[in-house]
Amino acid sequence: MSEVIEVNEIEDLRGYAFFWNRLFAKTPQATFFQTLPWLETYWKFFGHGKKLRVLLVQVDCEIKGILPLIEQTERTKAGPVRILTYPLDGWGPFYGPIGSDQTATLYAAMQYLQATPRTWDLLDLRFIDPTVDRGRIFNTMRCHGMSPKVLPWNPSYAIELPDDFEEFVSTRSSKFRANIRRTLRRADEAGVESIRFRPTTCPTDNAEPNFALYDECVLLARRTWQACSTTGTTISHPESAAYFRECFVQASRLGMIDIMTLRHEDRMIAFSYNLHHQGNLLGMRMGYERDSKKLTPGTVMLAHQIRDSIHRGDKIIDLGPEHFEIKSRWINRTLESQRICHYSRLSLSANVLRMGHWWKYHRSAA
Repeated sequence: MSEVIEVNEIEDLRGYAFFWNRLFAKTPQATFFQTLPWLETYWKFFGHGKKLRVLLVQVDCEIKGILPLIEQTERTKAGPVRILTYPLDGWGPFYGPIGSDQTATLYAAMQYLQATPRTWDLLDLRFIDPTVDRGRIFNTMRCHGMSPKVLPWNPSYAIELPDDFEEFVSTRSSKFRANIRRTLRRADEAGVESIRFRPTTCPTDNAEPNFALYDECVLLARRTWQACSTTGTTISHPESAAYFRECFVQASRLGMIDIMTLRHEDRMIAFSYNLHHQGNLLGMRMGYERDSKKLTPGTVMLAHQIRDSIHRGDKIIDLGPEHFEIKSRWINRTLESQRICHYSRLSLSANVLRMGHWWKYHRSAA
């Protein structure tokens, strides 16, 4: 019989690091954002005012699955709403339970949430990959008397990689094919060099990440449009620079960092900061020197990245959500995402929000 252990202090999770790491290795389509080091980093920078609720499912004294959750109050059109959700906040495109037996993990977790005092108005699990979830969340909620609603969430735009770079190029429009080849030829003639930093083995805990390379990327970002960005989500922004640097450290130690750079006349003119795991590449941030626009560094860098990823055996490059108009020429796959909500019947604000969601999504569907 399963038992759920709830952990509310981030320091207490370190005692379960062995189980977390072992379960992570078995998690389908896992990403850096499902690692314990990332959760510790997230909590360090963004945990203020939130309650940590990590549910560990134990069977016969062994942890079989983990469901990381947080409680936070969000301002909505219905007023402040207490929400129980995943600890992602849009830093990555997808999230889900840790471990291979996700059905059992979700079943035990939903049973536990129904049996414990309710301190939230809305259970809102976002960033769900339906190809991984396969209806588990919806069904386990239903099994425990909840009334889940499946709603669309922000899709992510991706490049599914074939076996050959020319095969990929041949699938693009004739105009864009010509543009890729012309741009690459012009960059080669100008002496533009692409360099990729991806450690082939996991560094030890005592190994130092390549800070010089990362700091060079940050300095370049400060010279681009990112310096004027007010979103607080760029690697050079004062509100998020320390977070991104810590993520770089942790991903480097886990062997999940990937940085592509372009150099011209002994200086970096472009960078692409990515995370990778099991052949899946997630593009995080990129930037290029303003005075290098004539070399079309964005096109050159992504083309080199695709070609090199094919050579390395990568399966997919996830370019993330947003900016579809920029990515549309490259992508050949849209990764759908869902949110699944259960609204507390006893919460007026949650029920107002439920009606708002119904109106928004049904109107757009019509």
